[in-house]
Amino acid sequence: MLIDTHAHLNFPDYEREKIISRAINAGVKKIICVSSNLADSQKAITIARKYLGIVFAAVGIHPQQTDSENQDSPEKQLEKLTILANQKEVVAIGECGLDFSPAPPGEKERPKDVQQILFEGQIKIAQKLNLPILVHSREAFLQTIETLEKFKNLRGIFHCYSGGKKGIIKVEELGFLFGIAGNLTYDEGLQNVFRQIPLEKIVLETDCPFLAPLPFRGQRNEPSYLKHIAKALAKIKNISFEKTAEITTKNVEMLFNI
Repeated sequence: MLIDTHAHLNFPDYEREKIISRAINAGVKKIICVSSNLADSQKAITIARKYLGIVFAAVGIHPQQTDSENQDSPEKQLEKLTILANQKEVVAIGECGLDFSPAPPGEKERPKDVQQILFEGQIKIAQKLNLPILVHSREAFLQTIETLEKFKNLRGIFHCYSGGKKGIIKVEELGFLFGIAGNLTYDEGLQNVFRQIPLEKIVLETDCPFLAPLPFRGQRNEPSYLKHIAKALAKIKNISFEKTAEITTKNVEMLFNI
């Protein structure tokens, strides 16, 4: 069995019934539906309610503004997120973090101080509810680490880990896991990084609809493709696919208590 720890099933134009069916047939039995804004968070909960025991919700606010029409203050958004996070279908807060790169099309850059308010606010929600956090960090790795170090008793995943070999020890000291997506199948530098990370610290994710693995690179990604990431990781670690699936699944089940 495989578990996809980061899938955006709440994005539009997804034929969810077919996608979830293909995932199950491919051995992906559980999926964490991750959010980037309040509307996404509500959708994640709705999807999780429809696919009980298969889809689980993570609610959160992305560092870049993915819902440009939302005029709520950061404080108001955090207040609304707290209400959503209290739903029984929610197993994590995220994705949240810091992103100092230019915003891609469809998103709007937030000032760094606003990102910081939202990130720390979501960490506090996770602490209060004893939930793991799914950390988004792009061109802000050291600042992300410094923020997390302010808090105690945190756990979670560095989504699409990109902190390089030098960042491994920092993430391990925090007690966080390393998320790896489809770019592992074609990025030699990333492969070298993950050779240095113990399998007991790694979880698999698709980040669908983004980052499709080989042989689907450039296409719309989906959870059923997770097996290709698992196979690539098994090759890097020189162990069987079955052992890779067993250990990464155990890592996820322990983190999310699912």
